[in-house]
Amino acid sequence: HISSFMLGKTVLEIEKNEKNIFDMAGSGFGSTVRLAKSSPAMWTPIFVQNKKNVLTALDEYILNLQEFRKMIAEEDIDGIFQDMQNTNHIREVLKGIYNEV
Repeated sequence: HISSFMLGKTVLEIEKNEKNIFDMAGSGFGSTVRLAKSSPAMWTPIFVQNKKNVLTALDEYILNLQEFRKMIAEEDIDGIFQDMQNTNHIREVLKGIYNEV
């Protein structure tokens, strides 16, 4: 939820023209920020109550973003590809979880 809220915030801060946001927001973007439409009243206390775990996850997420940013800046095509390919493993993990339910 945090990444969805912050991606939505980033887009709102970068692009002030709401029509441009609408025009660029294909279905993929819409599904990516879908969680940003959820209730701040519900999520604020959840984030605070789980502060330790949230901060740990945020630190790792920020590190991953910084490393990915560096690869893009350095045009490390192999690194970018490998990072995304390794992350695709999440599909198999989730498939296994969903198949158990």
